[in-house]
Amino acid sequence: MFLSGVVVSCRPEHFLDVERALKAVSGIEIHQTDASSGRFVVVIAEDSIEAETEQFDALKKIEGVVDVSLVVHREVDDSDAAAGDPAP
Repeated sequence: MFLSGVVVSCRPEHFLDVERALKAVSGIEIHQTDASSGRFVVVIAEDSIEAETEQFDALKKIEGVVDVSLVVHREVDDSDAAAGDPAP
């Protein structure tokens, strides 16, 4: 499994619309939000790098999103993820 932590940014006036759109995307989780700055901390979890890249690109195409920045990327062994072990 591949995991990426990204920051999704939008103008604060578009925050609620972008939040709604993000919640509709499968394969991601919103971990933190800041409405005043228009930022979301999002984790993308996919089985392949290609699928992960497609998710990243899809986030950039959401209306109102001005930037998607990669913060961290990890490959996690499925058995480690099931056991709750942190990524290397």
